Amino acid sequence: MRRLVSWILFPSLFVISIGGAIWALEGGASGGRVIAGVSIACIAVVALTERLVPFRREWNRTQGDLATDSAYLPITAGVNAAIEPGVKVAGAMAGTALAAALGIGLWPAHWPLLGQLALACVIAEFFDYWAHRVMHENEWLWRFHAIHHSAPRLYWLNATRAHPGEMLFRGTIGMLPMSILGADQAVFIMLAVVNVSVGLFQHANIDFKLGPLSWVFSVGELHRWHHSTVVAEANRNYGNNFMFWDAVFGTRFLPSDRHCPAELGIGTPFPPNLVAQLAAPFQWNSR
Repeated sequence: MRRLVSWILFPSLFVISIGGAIWALEGGASGGRVIAGVSIACIAVVALTERLVPFRREWNRTQGDLATDSAYLPITAGVNAAIEPGVKVAGAMAGTALAAALGIGLWPAHWPLLGQLALACVIAEFFDYWAHRVMHENEWLWRFHAIHHSAPRLYWLNATRAHPGEMLFRGTIGMLPMSILGADQAVFIMLAVVNVSVGLFQHANIDFKLGPLSWVFSVGELHRWHHSTVVAEANRNYGNNFMFWDAVFGTRFLPSDRHCPAELGIGTPFPPNLVAQLAAPFQWNSR
């Protein structure tokens, strides 16, 4: 049973999430209900499976981080909800002007929703790949992103551990190009479903296998290497959900001669409580 779960859990839940969300949207369900439904279902499955099939059993025990990670969940949802309207309005205005200048529509709205989602994933991932990469390579931006990397273990809840400054930066860069191109609201909803269903597995403490899918999805062992305390290892695997841009730009990292690191973090002491973490980028600049 453990072996079966390790191979089929992630791809099965991903397909069910995408298929179920499209079915619900086409049936008239609101985007909020679709995203909430997928989120609750995926959290329940991932949280339970972490207990049954853990990658590291000790990562299921709190290390003084549970309260802080729990506080990030509503903060992340609130910041994303706050920036979305403004980014979409600005993008729509720019897109309308660009489409008028070119004399063509910029987004293939006549495609089936699944095809539009595939295109959106390629485009959105490209911009987020570079936003994520520059946060590692720019010392000032690293101060904000270091909060996410300060996690001493990986489990489903710390997928939302991110400073509001990082969310503003990456959220705007990730959303604006799609807004300029004129993607429909249903496409944004489906992108959110992808972010939930993949993001939870990216940090999940579950012993699961990817096989050839390790060239497609940025989850599991690939992302554990990204949280290594060794900078040369952590500055790899930048994909938010997918690995194809890492493969294109040569930053995919999955060594076959050793297991992913047991020690995670940034290699220096970091404040464990929420308020201190939110203030850290303005007070701390070492790596």
